[in-house]
Amino acid sequence: MTEQKPKTINTELIYYMFDEIKLELREMKKDYVTKAESAALKNEIGELRNEIEALKKSRNLIGWLYPTASAAFSAIVTYLLLEFFRTHK
Repeated sequence: MTEQKPKTINTELIYYMFDEIKLELREMKKDYVTKAESAALKNEIGELRNEIEALKKSRNLIGWLYPTASAAFSAIVTYLLLEFFRTHK
């Protein structure tokens, strides 16, 4: 015996199922990133990398400049002290 399929389809049931499927798809889409969001994130990451590189370069400059200026200042103060003691003997 084979079961016979009904010839008429319950349209309300089909619409209900479509609505359920649409809701599930909306919920699933919330977990994914769109192409536009992905491109925006990629650009932002690129900009952040450029900023980090700029900070590293400025840090290297300050890292070199600060000790050099400190050494020059110490040399000048030492010279002035020596000259002061030499002239006030």
